[in-house]
Amino acid sequence: MRHTRRAIHAALTTSRTLAAAATGTLGLVRHAAENGLALLISYVKEDGTPSVRPITPEKVWRSKAGDWCLRAACALRGEHRTFRIGRITVLEIA
Repeated sequence: MRHTRRAIHAALTTSRTLAAAATGTLGLVRHAAENGLALLISYVKEDGTPSVRPITPEKVWRSKAGDWCLRAACALRGEHRTFRIGRITVLEIA
């Protein structure tokens, strides 16, 4: 838990951090996916716990429920994961 708090604090205080509205986040994620850019995201899991993850976005789409989703290679887990863009709270180009 301490490590996660430190990582979130570091992400929030860096000058390159973008705390964007959902539309800005969507645009930046799309740009990263199209250009192969790595991102560092602070993400709120479904159970409400925060997570900081380095990812490489690959695909962005809108689900049938209307949520914007992101498929990315997650360096933390070493596998591909799907994230809801609306749950990304902080986004930084790595």
